[in-house]
Amino acid sequence: MRKSYDVAVVGARGFLGGPISRELERRGHAVARFTRENPLLSDGVWADDAAQVHTVVWAAGSLTPALAQQRPDLVESDLAEFAACVEALAAQPRSPRLVLLSSGGAVYGPPLRPPFREGDVPHPANAYGAYKLAQEDIVHAAGVPATLVRLANAYGPGQQGNGGQGVLAIWMDAVLAGEPIRLFGTGDAQRDFIYVDDIADAVAAIVERPDAPTVLNLGSGHPTRLGDLAGLVRDTAAPRDAVIEMVDPRAIDPASTWLDMSLAHESLGWRARVELEDGIARMWSARVS
Repeated sequence: MRKSYDVAVVGARGFLGGPISRELERRGHAVARFTRENPLLSDGVWADDAAQVHTVVWAAGSLTPALAQQRPDLVESDLAEFAACVEALAAQPRSPRLVLLSSGGAVYGPPLRPPFREGDVPHPANAYGAYKLAQEDIVHAAGVPATLVRLANAYGPGQQGNGGQGVLAIWMDAVLAGEPIRLFGTGDAQRDFIYVDDIADAVAAIVERPDAPTVLNLGSGHPTRLGDLAGLVRDTAAPRDAVIEMVDPRAIDPASTWLDMSLAHESLGWRARVELEDGIARMWSARVS
């Protein structure tokens, strides 16, 4: 007899999808895991394992800010694939709810000032932000029940740092390779960082709350200067040498961004628990073990 699943996670082997799947299972959910090798939608056919799910968590994505800027063709194909899945979801006899992992660090921007709130009109700072906002627009247009999760900068064990995304992973790999920590700009730009286990906990809470808001910020709510962040990595890596090298800023990097977390506190009773210094220590320990 085929197993009955109540939640589907797309991108279930990824940096975010893996921990989210495990947290949902820890809470007693039967999770159908979908990957590129085991897609949710194949040749227009909805996967049998997702026939009974009440929620689909979309944690898939291979685009980075640099890749989105350089390869608009990949953005187009990714959005087309996503749109096909959302249309198939909407066509189900009992349309599952969609929890989409979007980006709070990229869809907001000037002339707005942080901390950004869910009601702020998005102003993507780069092509990646425009791509994530386009995903949100696809969901709105389909009319499916959904929560769009605007994530701050995720970090933690398992992050790859491929393609210029995941600054902590990139810096840690540089230290391990005996290379400098390259800090773009003056180091004064600020970011909001959230540990991967906190993300998994929050997404599981959203899955269990059908009345969760349609748009929800998810971060620590606290800004951290990138210069201070580099210093934390240097101190955590000691006694390994870690030289911080200042380089010219990049056009793809947004200005300072962090998120207002009031709505998540009020609607879910949720707060990030892992302090940045502790999270960096855990991430470094996993990388060198």
